Amino acid sequence: MTASIHHTDAHSHCQPRRPSFLAGLGQVIAVAHQRRRLLALDDHLLNDIGVTRAQAHEESRQSAWNAPGYWRK
Repeated sequence: MTASIHHTDAHSHCQPRRPSFLAGLGQVIAVAHQRRRLLALDDHLLNDIGVTRAQAHEESRQSAWNAPGYWRK
């Protein structure tokens, strides 16, 4: 018995979807919030996660839409 495979649009739902504007806006707001919270940590907690105060200040100065891809999941 042989099987034939035909191209159909049956699997078009498997394609990644573009995030909506509101989802993107929510991600930008979340990144801004995370950066403010990072800056609010005391030196002991920053040391626990391996971040210096200078690095926390630098990160907090980044724009909210400038975030690594793995933050936006």
